[in-house]
Amino acid sequence: MSHKTRLLLFIGLALIVRIILIPNPGFEADVSFWKSWGLATVDYGAVEGLKLTNNNYPTPFTYTLGAIVWTYGLFADPHNFQEFWSNTNVLFLTVSKMLPILADFGIAAFILSIGRRSKSTTGRFGFPDVNFSLLGLSFYELLAVVYLLNPISIMDGAWWGQVDSLGVCIFLGAVMLALKKQPLWAGVVFMLAMMTKLQNMIYAPIFFLFLWQHLGYTGLMTAISGAALGFFGLNAEFILTKNADRVLASLTENYDYFPWMSLMAYNLWWIVSGARGLITSDKLTVLGILNAKTVGLTIFSSLYLFAVVRQLFDKAKTHTSSILQTFIESLIIANAAFFLFQTQSHDRYAFPLSVFLLLWSPFFVTQGGSRYVTKRIQLLGSLYAGFSVFYFYNLHTALVVNYPQNGLPLLSLLTHPMATLITAWILIGLFGLFLFSLVKQSITSRKILILVALIWTTAIVGMNMPIIQKKPVSLTFFSPFISEQAYGTRQINRSVQSSFGGPYKWTRLSVQYLFYTHGIGTHANSKYVFDIAGKFTRFTVDYGIDTEAGTKASAVFEIYGDGKLLHRSPIMGRFDLPKHAEVDIKGVRHLWLVTKDAGDNNYDDHTDWLNPMLWP
Repeated sequence: MSHKTRLLLFIGLALIVRIILIPNPGFEADVSFWKSWGLATVDYGAVEGLKLTNNNYPTPFTYTLGAIVWTYGLFADPHNFQEFWSNTNVLFLTVSKMLPILADFGIAAFILSIGRRSKSTTGRFGFPDVNFSLLGLSFYELLAVVYLLNPISIMDGAWWGQVDSLGVCIFLGAVMLALKKQPLWAGVVFMLAMMTKLQNMIYAPIFFLFLWQHLGYTGLMTAISGAALGFFGLNAEFILTKNADRVLASLTENYDYFPWMSLMAYNLWWIVSGARGLITSDKLTVLGILNAKTVGLTIFSSLYLFAVVRQLFDKAKTHTSSILQTFIESLIIANAAFFLFQTQSHDRYAFPLSVFLLLWSPFFVTQGGSRYVTKRIQLLGSLYAGFSVFYFYNLHTALVVNYPQNGLPLLSLLTHPMATLITAWILIGLFGLFLFSLVKQSITSRKILILVALIWTTAIVGMNMPIIQKKPVSLTFFSPFISEQAYGTRQINRSVQSSFGGPYKWTRLSVQYLFYTHGIGTHANSKYVFDIAGKFTRFTVDYGIDTEAGTKASAVFEIYGDGKLLHRSPIMGRFDLPKHAEVDIKGVRHLWLVTKDAGDNNYDDHTDWLNPMLWP
């Protein structure tokens, strides 16, 4: 049997496995979202359809979902309620899952392409030629097969029904165009990748830095122009119909969309929450006076800084292979740090690692010369297999916790919290080994890592300096982990009406025309609970009805410590001067600020907490 025939057999096997899994309903909520968002696009157009749904993906992805439903409509009626919305609608599952399935084979084709070019004396991309074969397959053919048969790629697309592989495939298309020295189209396609999966946004600085290193300043500017062209082209309909605000919202609204420590991502915050990441707020204080979200962001940012600074140092190198290797290492660091150390991380966010690690492997196994290739392949193969097994377990458990009937029967039983915590530790440990492999080979990398660690430590100490120096802290420094408000949204250092005026509306806090610089603008009825970690002894605040309120406004202000009432105001009216409260909060962990209507409904009850200060 020729090696070409053997390769086709493996590819055929990968295709058969995916076809078998298509009828599996997968993550049924995600598939239902595709149906809802796509049908609204077909019926009302992209702009109006988006307004009618809870679509929180980048706006151009609406066209993709519309195309899915349109294609479905060629064979069946999407308005046939019982048939279309059935979780076992095989036709819709086939059409929607075909995108990630095709993307899987596109990723494999990319790997095979760089393998062919690695052997060519002309048009080389910078990937090394690896003299190794197994099962009659060359090294890069083996990588393509490993990806196609990896349970991670099978689970995410053909099984789960998500489109992470589509985002990665398009991003690799941008990389391919960069390697072919076509920066304009590289920028356009990168923007398409980002507008397909918004998480690709984290690769932007790394990608454009690579373009600068590979193609120089002119290439960088051309790529940025292409990205801008792609952005406006993909969003042209929204911009021309004066709905650009919806485009911007789609790029920012996910920042705090799910305010939990971990969305079934087995990472640092899954450990901190004791395997309760989906019900533990990331606004809880975990380090000094810093909440989990802030700490996670600083860790991610620090590791990202480490990756970018390492990559910058490669500007002094002219060898394409070296620049490319560091670029891929930066992608791995960014993706792993995003998954492992940020709060609100989804279970699927580490999917690109299954691809990036394969692209990095040729560089790793050829370090030290040809005589070490086999041993390094064995080592890396073992570690990659470990990552694949435990991350597949993460994905599978996230699926079966919601839909037990859609997973593997025996593995579905293994959802004990301890198993998930062990998985989180192992995934963090594997990333630690990856970092160790980088700094072991380079004194410069070690110095950069130490410098970044010092910067992170300085930032953490700096943000905790008020309590270190025993100085008062404004409550506005903290984010509540419970937020309830009858009208509008909580406003920091401005009144509640500011939430309705757009970005240029900024109404200052004031009570009876006494103006305050700092405070919280809210509206009765409201309840905000802050985790102050028991680090303060006294709380002082002024309060009252904001000047912007109508003449009939009235409210009652209450302060609680760990659920115990500490202060209740008399009924405050629109023309009352602000009142002052000072309460003992020694040992209090959770501080509540509550406003209630005065029994006459909450119409116009714009309430302000002014100069809220925590004293050590």
